Amino acid sequence: MIPFTVHRSLFPLLIALVVGSPAAAQIPFDSVPADTTQLPRDSVDQTELFLKAQTANQVRLPALPTIGNEGPLPAYSRIVITRDSIEWTNAQTLSDLLQKVPGVYLWRGGWIGRYQPPNFRARGPTSVEYLLDGLPFVPMGPDSLGVDPTIFALSMLSRVEIERWPEGMRVRLYTRRVDRNATVSRIGISAGDDDVARYIGALERRYKNGIGFGLDVERLVSPTATGSSSDFDMNSLWLQAGYVPNPKFGIQAQLLQNTPDRKPYLDINNDTLDQKLYGTRRDAQLRLYWRKQTDELGPRVDFLLGATIWDGSGVNETMRQGGVIAAWRTPTLHLEGRAFNRSRWTPWDLSANAGWAPNRWFTAAGEAGYQKHDLDRHSQWIGGRAGIHLPYGVDLTGMVRSGSVVEAPTILKDQAQDFTDWQGTVGWEQKWIGLELGYGRTDAFRPFAYQPFLPTVDSIAPSAQTEWVTVNWRLTPLQWFTLDGWYSNPRGRTPEGLPPTHSLSSATIRSKFWRSFPSGIFDFKLQGTMESWGDGVIGRDPTGSPIQLKGATFFRGLIEIQLDRFTIYWDRMNLKASKLTYVPGFDMPQFGSGSTFGVRWEFSN
Repeated sequence: MIPFTVHRSLFPLLIALVVGSPAAAQIPFDSVPADTTQLPRDSVDQTELFLKAQTANQVRLPALPTIGNEGPLPAYSRIVITRDSIEWTNAQTLSDLLQKVPGVYLWRGGWIGRYQPPNFRARGPTSVEYLLDGLPFVPMGPDSLGVDPTIFALSMLSRVEIERWPEGMRVRLYTRRVDRNATVSRIGISAGDDDVARYIGALERRYKNGIGFGLDVERLVSPTATGSSSDFDMNSLWLQAGYVPNPKFGIQAQLLQNTPDRKPYLDINNDTLDQKLYGTRRDAQLRLYWRKQTDELGPRVDFLLGATIWDGSGVNETMRQGGVIAAWRTPTLHLEGRAFNRSRWTPWDLSANAGWAPNRWFTAAGEAGYQKHDLDRHSQWIGGRAGIHLPYGVDLTGMVRSGSVVEAPTILKDQAQDFTDWQGTVGWEQKWIGLELGYGRTDAFRPFAYQPFLPTVDSIAPSAQTEWVTVNWRLTPLQWFTLDGWYSNPRGRTPEGLPPTHSLSSATIRSKFWRSFPSGIFDFKLQGTMESWGDGVIGRDPTGSPIQLKGATFFRGLIEIQLDRFTIYWDRMNLKASKLTYVPGFDMPQFGSGSTFGVRWEFSN
């Protein structure tokens, strides 16, 4: 979905005045009569308003900085996706963005709006950890194991950072923030096959006295692959208000509310393959920020309070959490400590991390964590990374993580699992080519099944110690043409829950047509994507029999055109109308389905 914004237009009122002239005999020939009526000034001067808005848009005002991403990390430790990148990808959901990481397999339960959890290195629903503006975003409601990434509205996010470890990912989400002295507004609409529709409206403003606010609403309606209407209907709301009088201090409150209504997925025999979901999740957050200096150096402290409420599908849960994050930064060193307390499941969550970059050739980072869970269960781990930058764009990075972790604290019977996982990466980056080769090992692991798919996939067999080979590549033979992709393959016996020989490749044409549009207001993107994998086992049915996942290849196409701040796009999934699936039983769009199109128009009032 691509939103757009409509500018508020005011049309000038033209007044025609007829000035009566005295008789010619009463006025000397060479005299000029004085006007008896002075023309009034236009009630709205469009040029003046435009220039005023442009001037206000250039004024930068203090805003709360992002949290949790200040320390240096070696190469290939983190993937940063900015707002501009989000708008220029074919991502419909956060799950699509997570596929930037080599080896991520999405359990697509159909088309837009269906459950699409990622599985990274056979760790199941617990393979991804989410944080929203520095505060842990924990599973709530019927699915107490993993967060459903489809509930996050991409229009409400300004930045996504994916931190990689050998056995999992830490995804940091940052809501939008305005740092300009101008009102920013957006109105979005998109449509698609089978009555898919998405509507967005947003308004943001920050004043010179430090007060700022943000409002974003979104509604998504999507049918099932079988064609029943209004299979998925979700309303999302984001409210934010803050006071940041200077770069050293600020306070901010925000509310994120999602109301998913996902009907059960039924096959042709009316058997339930995916459970019904309906309810409301509210995440409220209060943040108080202070730092000693106006730049990023020196000490800083963040106080965070949060409350999460889920009500629906027969479940009513409330969780409160609060904590402090203290950090200290020099030009080469970053130290940070965190302490959080939660009202349930994990009463205490303590961690510390450090990053050190003494020169351009060497970077090191480490972290340690301790968590106390209900029923006297504990998690503790330590991790470290180091990277060396060599001449000619070559980087060497190694990381290791070891400890004992309770993967699902919400499951009271879940006990800690010991692990020691490592990953080594060598990369080469030039203007026209980029190459990343990774080799790692993960310990044996007992994954959980995805709760919404339990009627179909009852369990996932434990995995043995596994070695992983990944390749991430980019080739840019011309400035306007890029080939890129990744490949992942577990050596030996493939764990259940994801396929072997999994790859994702794209061919992209992007040009601003400088000769025709020297101002740079025009931008064009044409992209084709191919995802392919081999035969595997997705999991076990209720009888314990393996569920075969057939090898498949899916194609996707995207066309996007931007003229100044106006953008139009067309996105089509499953171009070859393959009858294969990501999860057996959950059909993908066939002929005449799978397209979405929309526009965006964004500006500062």
